[in-house]
Amino acid sequence: MNRTECATFSVQRVPEYFVRATIEQHHYLHRYPDPRSLPFAYALAVDGRLLHADGRPLGIVVYKKLQHHKQTGLFGGSGQPTAWQVLDLARVWVHPDLQSVSWTGLDRKRRPVRHTLNVFSRIVSLSLKAVQRDWLTHHPPVYPELAYHVELILSYCDREHHQGTGYRAAGFSLWGETSDGTKDIYLRHLRPPTWICQPSLIPGEQP
Repeated sequence: MNRTECATFSVQRVPEYFVRATIEQHHYLHRYPDPRSLPFAYALAVDGRLLHADGRPLGIVVYKKLQHHKQTGLFGGSGQPTAWQVLDLARVWVHPDLQSVSWTGLDRKRRPVRHTLNVFSRIVSLSLKAVQRDWLTHHPPVYPELAYHVELILSYCDREHHQGTGYRAAGFSLWGETSDGTKDIYLRHLRPPTWICQPSLIPGEQP
């Protein structure tokens, strides 16, 4: 049994330089999202610590704006979220040492079962709690009189590298597949926030 089981997990917004090299070297895509897609990142903190002993982040999540402005049945159509209300969960990376943590326990029927930290789903779920507010801070709405709160998160799951387990554990549902059949499309609807965007364009609490 590893003491990491009892650690406190959180996420922090971090600048691009903090995560870019790790994504380019160790993520299977080996490239950071194009700056025109307005990417912004979170790092995983374990008991407040962001870095492994080897200097790499413990975990990374990167969101970005989608390249297309409409997808039939999802957004951009009448009564659907606008393209500015949709974000792409573009990169998730977890340090190998955290992925390897596991232990054996018993299920409700007292049968042995293997447990893991489920870091992928935990870091994604934590970032989802902050992404609505942080996106507006990162990229304030140009037309605040129009709908601007993020309502939908999409992620394109490459079948060669993912089975979708982490997405489902983080509350995503399988919507379909890309036209070339190589990726599954997972989506997660977000609840409307309890705050509004103030005239200063900085999210604040409602009076």
